[in-house]
Amino acid sequence: MRAVRGVPLGPYLLVKRLARGGMAEIFLARKEGPEGFSRDLVIKRMLPHLSADAQFRALFREEARIVARLGHPNVVHVEELREEAGTYLMVMEYVHGCALYDLLKRLAQRGRSINPALAAWIGARAAEGLHAAHELSEPGGRSLNVVHRDVSPQNVLLTYEGVVK
Repeated sequence: MRAVRGVPLGPYLLVKRLARGGMAEIFLARKEGPEGFSRDLVIKRMLPHLSADAQFRALFREEARIVARLGHPNVVHVEELREEAGTYLMVMEYVHGCALYDLLKRLAQRGRSINPALAAWIGARAAEGLHAAHELSEPGGRSLNVVHRDVSPQNVLLTYEGVVK
């Protein structure tokens, strides 16, 4: 494996920006270790201008806290929440695959569409992840009333191994 150049951020190297939204930007990152060890991760970094806003910091921390409690195969795993260079980072698993949006777009460019049975299967797996989030509760049993507010083909990830996240 060849060495990757990137921008250091704590123990990580930011390799490439993948997306930017209203609250955060998403990076492909790498964590390297001894003897050639390396691991690809995704870092969601709060936008710098929002880092000074206590309300946004609280929302970001709460999102990380909730998602980290979800141990479901159809939910992206959160490794950690940390603060680096005055801003919060959510470190998450890297999903080797593509977004459902990208698959649909490539199929449309070729004049094709997704098989209806496969579409239903993907939708059912996504619903299982959403259900796990919706059913999440505090240790005492009180519901956290989690509602995912951005379900879209851009946010449904398909791994090359056939897992929907």
